[in-house]
Amino acid sequence: MVLRGSIVLGIAAGLAVVDLTHKAAVEIPGWAYHLRSGAWELLAAALVVGCVALARVPSSSVAVAAGLLAGGALGNLGSSVSSDRGIPNPILVGEDTIVAFNLADVFTLAGICTLMLALIAVTIRHREQLLPPREFARMLWERLRSA
Repeated sequence: MVLRGSIVLGIAAGLAVVDLTHKAAVEIPGWAYHLRSGAWELLAAALVVGCVALARVPSSSVAVAAGLLAGGALGNLGSSVSSDRGIPNPILVGEDTIVAFNLADVFTLAGICTLMLALIAVTIRHREQLLPPREFARMLWERLRSA
């Protein structure tokens, strides 16, 4: 588990550095920033913690995917916390700039997709350990009644 946790944190930190370096190196027009609230920052931090918790899943592919997602969240969180202008979007697409985004957005989207696929693969690989639906429902019902 320690190795998988190191994978998640290493990938997340590396990608966040790449994102923040890119944002600092490129000239960004003033309109290409977006502000985020403190609540958003708290949720982004919780997402990073949740991704680190996924290191408990016995799969290196889940750890890599969680690191990718956490790296994107950490990059945008770092931008939001460090700038009073908001999160910069240095990648502009289209002549009239229809779409503006940053590397952290790409990392986040790629992380969501790969994490979903990795978790599906782990679930299928260990399906014999899952409770049948009726037993799972009974277990949930008993937990609710005892709470």
